[in-house]
Amino acid sequence: MKRSSVQRTHSTFKVALGVIALYTIVYYVMLRKVSRGLHLGHKDKQAALKPNNAEDGIVDKVEVALTSSPGGGTYPRLTKLPDASILASFTRWQGKERVLRISRSTDGGRNFLFFGEVTRSTGDLDNLFLLATAPSTVMAAFRNHDLAPDGSHSHFRITICQSTDGGKGFTFLSQAAEKGAPFGLWEPFPRIGAAGEVQLFYAQELAPDDQRIMRVDSHDQGKTWTNAQNIVVREDGTKLRDGMAGIAETKDDGGKQAAAALVMILETTRYGTFSLEAVVSYDDGATWTQRQEVYAPPTGHNAGAPQIASFGDGSLAVVFMTDEDSKKVEWTKYSSIKVIFSRPPQNGKMVWSKPQLVSPESSYWPGIMALDENTALAVYDRGGPRGKKILWNPK
Repeated sequence: MKRSSVQRTHSTFKVALGVIALYTIVYYVMLRKVSRGLHLGHKDKQAALKPNNAEDGIVDKVEVALTSSPGGGTYPRLTKLPDASILASFTRWQGKERVLRISRSTDGGRNFLFFGEVTRSTGDLDNLFLLATAPSTVMAAFRNHDLAPDGSHSHFRITICQSTDGGKGFTFLSQAAEKGAPFGLWEPFPRIGAAGEVQLFYAQELAPDDQRIMRVDSHDQGKTWTNAQNIVVREDGTKLRDGMAGIAETKDDGGKQAAAALVMILETTRYGTFSLEAVVSYDDGATWTQRQEVYAPPTGHNAGAPQIASFGDGSLAVVFMTDEDSKKVEWTKYSSIKVIFSRPPQNGKMVWSKPQLVSPESSYWPGIMALDENTALAVYDRGGPRGKKILWNPK
């Protein structure tokens, strides 16, 4: 039966209404997506841009104490010696003095006993990092600042001491860097270069809103040092507070043949609060490029004080402290310790996993060191120096 013109018009009208309704729904969905994109926080931006494909790391539940004596301690760091023993260093307060203490483990990091002391002072003594430079020889690098009567800093130093008995006793060796007030020197990180030299990285303030990563070298195990160089260059001239540098050896799998690489992790202030970024070196730390975001917390929160370690396959683990789970923001208070993972760089780029909790709120100043090809030990201050193993099990 033929439809009348009225019926045909009515049918056409219903189709038109359906098309309009469909376009309205599509438009509404797209508008919500655009609106959401305009209001992404730092954390959401990172999730949108970086797929999390490296969630093969496991945080062990067992927590170990890094000291056998009461009294607490903060800013823990680890160093492995040629005899396979592990030294844990940290800062402890005794009355008005700060004391740089050392514990030792001879069972792979399961137990630590008091072993030695580097030095003590009523000044601003902290940021101790140990490095084995030869059999039984250990170099200690730390901040060693003078304080004026009003408590302000009057002189800044990165001091070097040396032990020839495996880290039990230390004597003064040199000043790797020093300067008068204002603007300080902080957070030394030492490593052995490919030619056997000691490379020492540290943060130097140039202005309240401008801090750089500097490098000095020693070719005589810390007795003398080269002039300082700013090695993380910001070509756009942006003023940021780069600090807390840590470095791990890895490889770049992006080419036909894997290339040796170093990855430096650092905290910075690109969003006003602290977040994490990284740079990559293919020439043993002489130059650094491929600056990229590693982790940014929700807007208004902080993620800082990172350190980094690598596993046997070149994969990376970064530990850091963050207040992103706290309703209060008063950096560095209310911080927890978290860890993220990445497979080795591909043409300089890394993809990082979602963070896993290592230690809950009121945990501070983490460090990390690889124990073997699939295990690292993350350390932190939670009412004293403590640690947990990080297990890497790539699928």
